Amino acid sequence: MITVSAPGKLMLMGEHAVVYGYPCIVTAVSERLTVAMEETNSGKIVVEAPQVKNTRFVDQAIIEGCKAWGIQHTGLLLQTKSNFSNCYGFGSSSAVTVATLFALVRLFEKNVDKKELFEIAYKTVLAIQGVGSGFDVAAAIYGETLLYGNAGQIMNPLPWKLEDDGVTLVVGYSGMKADTPVLVKEVAQKREKEPEKVNRIFEAIGKLVLQAREQGDAHDWHAFGKFMNFNQEYLRDLGVSTEKLEAMIFAANKAGAYGAKLSGAGGGDCIIALVPKEKQESVENAIIKAGGSVVPVATSVAGVEITNEKEDNEMLIVVNDKDEVVSYRSRFDCHHDASLRHRIVAVILFDDKHRVLLQKRSFTKAKHPGLWAVTASGHVSKGEKYEEAAARELKEEMGVTVPLTFVKTYIEKPDEESEMVAAYTGLTSEEIHPNAEEVSEALFVTKDELLRSMLSGKIQLTPCAYQALQEIQFL
Repeated sequence: MITVSAPGKLMLMGEHAVVYGYPCIVTAVSERLTVAMEETNSGKIVVEAPQVKNTRFVDQAIIEGCKAWGIQHTGLLLQTKSNFSNCYGFGSSSAVTVATLFALVRLFEKNVDKKELFEIAYKTVLAIQGVGSGFDVAAAIYGETLLYGNAGQIMNPLPWKLEDDGVTLVVGYSGMKADTPVLVKEVAQKREKEPEKVNRIFEAIGKLVLQAREQGDAHDWHAFGKFMNFNQEYLRDLGVSTEKLEAMIFAANKAGAYGAKLSGAGGGDCIIALVPKEKQESVENAIIKAGGSVVPVATSVAGVEITNEKEDNEMLIVVNDKDEVVSYRSRFDCHHDASLRHRIVAVILFDDKHRVLLQKRSFTKAKHPGLWAVTASGHVSKGEKYEEAAARELKEEMGVTVPLTFVKTYIEKPDEESEMVAAYTGLTSEEIHPNAEEVSEALFVTKDELLRSMLSGKIQLTPCAYQALQEIQFL
């Protein structure tokens, strides 16, 4: 079984104009939707989704994905679970679409990049809704915060971390669920009746987005908040705001927010307020007094990924630059916060011909599926020593137990992580028994063979494997 999760989203700026090709700024939020998928022999597609009334996005995603990637199956069982209410406009339809397609890709080991995943997911959403700009699909796939526009032709990551700058995003729910497709169609009808006025509003919103992006890049969140307020004025002119939303926005600004606006299609749903940390409690209380409720979320989170709830909750050892233990944090936290440097091991085995043993990572792996790695590697759990973790990982992944020699520790920073790596080497003449769930192939290669294979593209090492082989002076 493959388990995949995709995040929800919040629109920071650019609502409605984005439907007509103008840019917007969208951020992925910590509320996630999970899809577990396995192939069966029933000949049927069974979807267990207790939190939703219908499964049309899942059904359509399977149709589109199987057609696009030539997938033939003997039956599928899918189970969906969400940790946020579909009352909020967090993009649950796009999230479940993306998660379903990504699960198909990983379960049937298809080589699909994020751009192609976006194209099929966007096509799926349009097949159901008929309208949409695709920004919520992009957020579910790429995560983080994005400048998005022109139906996916613009997808630029914005390296913003609000908390690092002493600001936060407060989300207030109005208590009224919005119907996004209906509101988008209503704005389209208004544009047909008053094209000059509405197009002028869209153009102004597009300019605001680009100006706000500059302020965000400069970490001037006070100025960014002002552009949010200007954006809200244009949304009010489009007729998509409501008295309840306006009351919440006014209350947030009066309580000290840098700026506040509706987020999404309007007509209800949520507002967002950009708030200095010292004003967060005041703004939250003001929103509640105005009749709203506060929805706690984190922003700029990771996009769609393989997940394992048991592994995500595993406690890892967080250390400083001197490899001194400073705390223990969950695997999930360590994988999404580069300040949490945690211990891992890298094991490199050789045979008597000095050939190195590499493994090709399974296509079900969350990180670097299908790429080549060192013999074995993994995290050091709370209460475990480096040498214990090295022996355990080697046994679990390659099915062998041999004496290991400690080489060195070093720091690596893959993706959004920071790791303290302990490298071990060893000699083996034993028969290798790779764990099929972890390893799709194992191979002994000489240094020259490895270099030639890397140049030809036959072997692509993970960044961590390349660094490990350099650290032990094999490369």
